[in-house]
Amino acid sequence: MAEVPETVTVLHCPNGSTVYIVGTAHFSKESIQDVRETISKFNPNTVVLELCQDRQMILHFSEEDILREARTMTFGKLRSFIRRDGFVAGLTQSIFLKLSAQFTQQLGVAPGGEFRAGFEEAQKIGARVVLGDRLIGITFKRALAALTLWQRFQFALLLIQSMSTDLEITPEEIENLKKKDMVTMFTGELASDYPVLSEVFVNERDRILAYSLMMAANCAHQPYGPPVKVVGIMGMGHIPGVEKNWNQDIAVRELLTVPPPSGTARLIRTGIKIGLLGACAVGIYFCVKKFLL
Repeated sequence: MAEVPETVTVLHCPNGSTVYIVGTAHFSKESIQDVRETISKFNPNTVVLELCQDRQMILHFSEEDILREARTMTFGKLRSFIRRDGFVAGLTQSIFLKLSAQFTQQLGVAPGGEFRAGFEEAQKIGARVVLGDRLIGITFKRALAALTLWQRFQFALLLIQSMSTDLEITPEEIENLKKKDMVTMFTGELASDYPVLSEVFVNERDRILAYSLMMAANCAHQPYGPPVKVVGIMGMGHIPGVEKNWNQDIAVRELLTVPPPSGTARLIRTGIKIGLLGACAVGIYFCVKKFLL
C-alpha cells in the first residue's frame, strides 16, 4: 500500500472497500496539503466531507468572501439565523461566524480550506462528493433539547455576552488552533458546565460520519455493494469516535430527529426568549445612548 500522511487513518470494510480519513485542523495549511496529497495519491471513487447542506456554501467561498461575511454581521443576518434555527441556535451560529472572522484575521487562513481543497481535487478526478455530516440546525436543536431549562437560560446569556465582546487570542492559542478542529475546541471549553453538549456535538456526529463513510464504501448494510475507495475529510477530533463505530450497526434515524418540547417547556421557553430579547433591547439602548452622548 502506498505511504500515507501521518494524519491519515486507513479503515477497511467487509466488502473489500478501503477508506482513507484525513484528520484535519480547520485552520491548518498543512491539513490542506494532506487532503490534496491523499486524493491525488489514492484516486478515490467518493470524497466524504464533514459538511452538511446548510454549510456547503463554504465550498464556493474564497477566504475573502468568508471574512467579509463574518465582518458584516448585521441584525438581519442574526434574525435569519434565529428564524431558521431558533433563538439560541441562531445566536450560536452567529458566534461561530464571529469567531471564524477573528481566527482568519490572526491566522491568515479561513476555516474550511481543507473542504474546499477536497472538493476541488474531487472535481479534477471526477469523484463523487458527499456531504456526510448532520444538518447543523438539527445538531443545535438536539443539543438544546438535552439541556435543562435553567441551563438553556444560562447558555443563552453566555451567547449574548459573547456576541457583545471581542475574543482575545494569545499566541499560544493561535498555535493550538493549527493543531485542533474548531468543534472539539468549542465543546471542550463548555464540557465542564454542559457535558451533554459533547455527546451531541461530538459523539453523535462521530456516529453520523462513520455511517456516511460506510454508505459511501457500500458497506453500511447487507448485502454489500462492490468494493470502492473513499477519502473522508473531517476534524481530527472525530477520528477516534469514527474508529470506535466502524463496521457497527448505527441507528442513524434516531440521530436525525429532534425531541418535541413539552407544553410546559414551550411556555417557559417563550418567557425566557421574551426576557432575553428585552435584555438585548436594553443593552442596545444604553450602547446607542452612550455613543450619541
